[in-house]
Amino acid sequence: MLILAVETSCDDSAAAVLSGPDLLGQSISSQGVHAAHGGVVPELASRMHLSTLPAVVARALEKSDLPSGIRPDCIAATAGPGLVGSLLVGLSWAKALAFASGCRFIAVNHLAAHLHVHYPSLTGDSFPAVALLVSGGHTGLFLMRDWQRIDLLGCTRDDAAGEAFDKCAKLLGLDYPGGPALDRLADSGDESAVALPSPLSDSNSPEFSFSGLKTAASLAHRSGVRPEDLAASFRRVVVDLLVSKTFSAARCVSAHSVVVAGGVAANSLLRADLRRASLDRGLGLYLPSMELATDNAEMVGRAALRLLEDD
Repeated sequence: MLILAVETSCDDSAAAVLSGPDLLGQSISSQGVHAAHGGVVPELASRMHLSTLPAVVARALEKSDLPSGIRPDCIAATAGPGLVGSLLVGLSWAKALAFASGCRFIAVNHLAAHLHVHYPSLTGDSFPAVALLVSGGHTGLFLMRDWQRIDLLGCTRDDAAGEAFDKCAKLLGLDYPGGPALDRLADSGDESAVALPSPLSDSNSPEFSFSGLKTAASLAHRSGVRPEDLAASFRRVVVDLLVSKTFSAARCVSAHSVVVAGGVAANSLLRADLRRASLDRGLGLYLPSMELATDNAEMVGRAALRLLEDD
């Protein structure tokens, strides 16, 4: 099964060609124009997708080294959630290509795509699993009974963890994207130096809240604390919330493994603490590679493959 996948949910234009679950070629174009604004500007993002997507798809096809005349069996694209304008560009472009080439088209949910980074390696005895999906736009816990049965356990009541990291980084004057920059700065700080609240800290609750933590960080910054100490303390609170709630949910549902997906899965402290906690509890841990943590088209293709296999 040859699949051409397209991802344009936010500010990255991505395309990938897969043969079954195996990646043949991919291309990603990141929109650096947003750095000057300190965050993604939706109108600019959609216009950039419109101008770059054809070349991105062409590069992915070139890298896949397919024989001349071979066309995909299926074309897939992210259909939401995400920025409406950005989604509209990728979805419309992929649907038009599928219609023109006579290929089947599949619309893929963006959150499901993130989880399918681990498809098909997550199988059999790995279920049931608790999945932590944590990114710039989403933070939630899911119960995965298998690939066909995925239930939401709880999510954030306000901001996503990745958005909180980005806003704290912007507060500290760090370059965009702020999450990775804050992660690097935090490595040189004292994580116990700044007293910050831990909102919705009950580990038995699968829901999150980060807006109050951002406010507390802003007040601490105005008081003159060292930026690296604030970054380290902020990171520690967020990671502790994510890890404690994830493993509490895993205990409640007798999970065999923990699955992690989304851009914040690239955070160094989160990865280290997840590894430690899973080892202590004897649970399997599925972490995405650094390249597959952020938005990419390979995950879209794998989600489409699973849907095709279910037919």
